[in-house]
Amino acid sequence: MRYLLLGSILVLTGGVWACWTWFRPAPPLAEGEEFYDDQKPLPEAEAFLRLLLDHQPVEALEKCLARYQREVRHGMTATLIKKERIYGQPAPPQEPVQEVIDLAVRGDVPDESGRTHIQVRMIWREGARQVLGSPVRGVLFVEEQGGGKDKILTYRPQALLRPEHYIALNDVSARSSSRYCVRDAGLYRGMLRTYTVWKQRHQAGRLQVHYLATEAVDFLDGRVCHILERSCPEPEVDPFEIGGTPNIRPGDQPADLGVVRVRIYLDAERWLQLGSELYRADGHLLASYYFRNVNLEPTFAPDEFTPEGLKRRVAALGK
Repeated sequence: MRYLLLGSILVLTGGVWACWTWFRPAPPLAEGEEFYDDQKPLPEAEAFLRLLLDHQPVEALEKCLARYQREVRHGMTATLIKKERIYGQPAPPQEPVQEVIDLAVRGDVPDESGRTHIQVRMIWREGARQVLGSPVRGVLFVEEQGGGKDKILTYRPQALLRPEHYIALNDVSARSSSRYCVRDAGLYRGMLRTYTVWKQRHQAGRLQVHYLATEAVDFLDGRVCHILERSCPEPEVDPFEIGGTPNIRPGDQPADLGVVRVRIYLDAERWLQLGSELYRADGHLLASYYFRNVNLEPTFAPDEFTPEGLKRRVAALGK
């Protein structure tokens, strides 16, 4: 009887903990440091490569961000190919599922006042995650209020109940679906994340980056890329959002969640971070992100970043 009572208490306690975890208010979203272009002339291709060869990757990333701000005025589209372990799952030797996503982003470059107006649309061609038995085929985020107050629209067309559902940017369901915040999904903010972390490590005297090669990369549309690799002295757990704290839960082990080796692929012609690979201490892949079919001059329909536009795009894929 005593053991039965103890078991009941544990079950009840676990249920209360699960409810609190899933339904508690989302914590505030950290506001990471933005990059501001100093408007200095950009280097020629050979001088840019020299920065990499001379172990100045932080300065090289500054040039990448500045060039993007100057040249990409109306957003971008790409096919995002990603694999990622979230909170260490799936555990090795099982490999993460490959996701193939039609990605569209605009408004991620700060305006004259220093504010962003980020709009992100993601539509899954492959590897969509299941929620209550139906896949999330589309996600939409439109930044209107800022400060992490805007929500994500998830769209499950096959769901019998609530096919359209809004979740907070930073709540547990968002963190359990992706390693990184949806507002940071584009090429620009991906480079900004790398720059922010590498700059911090450089200032602390802990940045170890090696230039590996410049070569055509088959899995990146054959683009010629500068390939760099960073080594970490111990496993580092990334923040969910740029400028946030490490995304780790009580009881999680940094060795399961953290990265010890990072490889990035910088397009030699356009200075875009087209690829990223993150590896665990045991050598297994933690995550990979590849941007293919990149278009820096897209034409968006008027309803592109609306719920109606999202549903239209998802329906078109199903035909």
